[in-house]
Amino acid sequence: MNLSLISKKFKEYPILFVCGVICPLVLVLLFMRGPKIEQYETELEELEREWSEIQTNKERSSGLEEDIASLEAGLEKIDKRLMQVEEVAINYEFFYDLEAEGNIELNRFSQGEASDGKQLSIGKNGLRHFSVLPYNLSMTGSMEEILGFMDLLDRQEYIVRMDMLWLSPVTETSAETPQLSGRLQCHVLAAKHE
Repeated sequence: MNLSLISKKFKEYPILFVCGVICPLVLVLLFMRGPKIEQYETELEELEREWSEIQTNKERSSGLEEDIASLEAGLEKIDKRLMQVEEVAINYEFFYDLEAEGNIELNRFSQGEASDGKQLSIGKNGLRHFSVLPYNLSMTGSMEEILGFMDLLDRQEYIVRMDMLWLSPVTETSAETPQLSGRLQCHVLAAKHE
């Protein structure tokens, strides 16, 4: 074929010639870009999902400052209700004040070693942010006085868990009501102690 024949045919059918050149080029480009299109579609799905999460987070974050302030206020309340392991004298004073208020006689009491509370059946991670101070209290009083003392202990600012109470009658007593000797084992929640 010579050039003049091609030129003549081109003039007769220009659209056919243009399509004949463009179609193979488009097919080659599509073939070369096919894997990229799949990759871009996957990235587009991920970006749309991420955008949806951002929109959801934005909607949920309304009032976040108030929630944070409320949580911080709650933490301050809890911190006020925790004993401090290092402040042994203040901890003892707490029980002395209860003795006077509860009209009971504390014969002796002792603060044990601070622990992480694993010996208590509270749950898997129940006390991982706190320490526990064990106390053993020996007291003398009537049944009403001992129960009143326990009620008073339960209503205090500190978070107290009473575990065991042993009672036995006092043989030598001059009081009108029968006196009991009691031993109370309890645990008080304390700030985390390393």
